[in-house]
Amino acid sequence: MRTQLPVSEPLAGGYHFYAFPLAIAGTVGRAKDWILSNYIHLAHDATPGTSVPFCFYLYDYAISPWLDVIRNTRAWLGESGADPVAFCRAAVHAGYYVYLNLDDYFIPSRPGHQVRHGSHDLLICGADDDRSLFTSFGYTKDDVMRRSDLTFEEFGQGYRSLDALPNDCPQVYLYRPRPDAEYPFNFRLVRRSFEDYLDGANVSEQFDMFREPWDRSYGIDCYPPLQRYLTDYAEGNTEGDIRYLHILWEHKRLMTLRTERMAELLDGDFTALADEARGLEKQALRLRNKMFFREATGRASEFGGAEIEQLDHMRSTEQRLLEKAVARLGGR
Repeated sequence: MRTQLPVSEPLAGGYHFYAFPLAIAGTVGRAKDWILSNYIHLAHDATPGTSVPFCFYLYDYAISPWLDVIRNTRAWLGESGADPVAFCRAAVHAGYYVYLNLDDYFIPSRPGHQVRHGSHDLLICGADDDRSLFTSFGYTKDDVMRRSDLTFEEFGQGYRSLDALPNDCPQVYLYRPRPDAEYPFNFRLVRRSFEDYLDGANVSEQFDMFREPWDRSYGIDCYPPLQRYLTDYAEGNTEGDIRYLHILWEHKRLMTLRTERMAELLDGDFTALADEARGLEKQALRLRNKMFFREATGRASEFGGAEIEQLDHMRSTEQRLLEKAVARLGGR
């Protein structure tokens, strides 16, 4: 039996934990309005050594009206006596994508293959029983998000090897799209999210009935710590981490898509704001690419005051843009 489940190019893909559900939900075209009604909040974590310093904030990246989600863990799988390979084969053939972590050492597409051991997440989106192959989806050793093959044996080795390695990601989640869901563009949610973003509000406090709020910088208040990081980077005091500017660019790209969608739904009322959002997106992309180029050339290219100053301009422009958007959305 052979099953290949579709994946779309995610509208945001800086981290696998939100790229995977977006790539699956995105196979249903109508899911785009839900995506653009969300993915507005940003959070910066100043904790030294954090694995996610700067990212979109959602309370739970797996929750979506466009996805059925079954949450399992490695512990549950072990206690159930299920063989991981057989479990994933059955899930894929039933139409479920499997999100879990494996040891990079055994995964041919990953940069750690046969080089170093380490836990990393990937998505299983295909199974070919005749060839004893899984198809995975995720970032590869060439930093491209794409499909790759791994044998059932490699999968089993990568899964079992994590038992002896540090692994903070025990999830074995099953995702399946819900093409019959309904979620129109939510203007009230977008307006409220814009207001919270402008206030730098700690939006994790909205979910304190479930868990302790996170101590982070939020929304527009993420610009100062981002500037401090880039200043340290330009002065050679810290390593280059493209995730900062990649997430910044993803956020502005989604803002462009969001304002374009609002212009479409509101008979062009947001057309001018969409133009401003596209300008912000281009600035963020130039910054990201400039860091890419600097790292690729051994930091031989200039990166300093002009780039830090550009963030000031972006912050001012974004503040004006969102204030106009809030005013125009009014009581919607």
